[in-house]
Amino acid sequence: MATPHETAQQRPDEHERLLSLLVQLARPLQASIPGQSEVVIHYLPQLPNSIVAIEGDVTGRRVGDPATNTLLEAAAQGQLKTNIGYTTRAPDDRTLSSSTVIVTDSSGEGVAALCINRDVTKLLNAQEIIRELLPEGEETPASSSSVPPAQARENTDERFVRDVDELTQLLLHEAVTEQGADPQKLTREQRVAAVVSLKDRGFFLLRDAAEQAASALGVSRFTIYNYLNESVDEEDESHV
Repeated sequence: MATPHETAQQRPDEHERLLSLLVQLARPLQASIPGQSEVVIHYLPQLPNSIVAIEGDVTGRRVGDPATNTLLEAAAQGQLKTNIGYTTRAPDDRTLSSSTVIVTDSSGEGVAALCINRDVTKLLNAQEIIRELLPEGEETPASSSSVPPAQARENTDERFVRDVDELTQLLLHEAVTEQGADPQKLTREQRVAAVVSLKDRGFFLLRDAAEQAASALGVSRFTIYNYLNESVDEEDESHV
């Protein structure tokens, strides 16, 4: 796994050309979007600290900060795909209209993600005020493309974390909470399930992941590795 400080010279030439193009596009693209917005470029082989460029400021992140939990999970599961026009929440709960575009190289490998987040809170509030002022039964005028429809897909699970420690704690909390018990009182089966959930979320791409999981679950680092091996064996058996 590459480090967040990977130099341009260490990247494959094709990756470097793609990234250079995307970084050049980030500023004019952000400037063309009305309202408060940000354009973020992720270099996917550099996960989790994948942000290599950012223009604008909506989520408070900077170059070198990690991917969202959902982008990390998609990469870990090999399910990276473009997703346009979904609704997310900023860390301070503002409503965002978001899009994620996956950029691939000539072999079809996901190289980068171009992500756009636009604060549409005020626009949606204004839309609601207009709706309340209209006579009963009358529809609001057709919204411009700059305002997401009220029924837009909402991904309330996506979190715009600002450092790896925050991402680590988020993933641990979600995986353990799924088991519905105090992490120190989980059964062996529940601990295995929590570790499998962490793997599916891309948790083990993070630094010192096994140690962090062991501490949260009250077991040793070697036990975590055993759980991971068990999950791999079970997957292999299911495909026989």
